[in-house]
Amino acid sequence: MPSDLKPEIPEELRTFAEQGVDQARVAIDGVIDAAHKALDDAGRQVDAAHENVREIGRTTLDFAEANIAAAFDFAARIARAQSFDDWPRLQADFVREQAARLTEQAKVLGEHGASAAAMGTPGAKPKK
Repeated sequence: MPSDLKPEIPEELRTFAEQGVDQARVAIDGVIDAAHKALDDAGRQVDAAHENVREIGRTTLDFAEANIAAAFDFAARIARAQSFDDWPRLQADFVREQAARLTEQAKVLGEHGASAAAMGTPGAKPKK
C-alpha cells in the first residue's frame, strides 16, 4: 500500500455528521433559551413576592400607627372627661371603634394573604 494514499471520509458521512452537529447545536440552544426564560420567570415571581412582602409591611405599619393614634385619642378623651361617669361610655365608644378598625384591618391583611397565595399559582397575577 503506497504511503501517499490517505483514506478519505465519504461525502455522505461528512454531511451526516455536520447535520448531527447542527441539530445538536439547535437542541442545546433551545435548552439554553428555555433556561433563560425559566430564570427570568423565577426572577419576576421573586420580585413580585418581595413587593408583596414590602406592601404587607407598609400596610401593617400604617395599621399600627392608626391603632396607636386611636389609643392616644382615647387617652386624651379620658383625660378630658368631666366625671368618672363618662369613662364607661368613652371606653365603650373606643372598644366599638377599635373593633370596627381591627375588622377592616383583618380584611385588608386577608386580601394581601390571598394575593400572596395566588402568586404561588402558575398564571396568577397579583391583585393591585
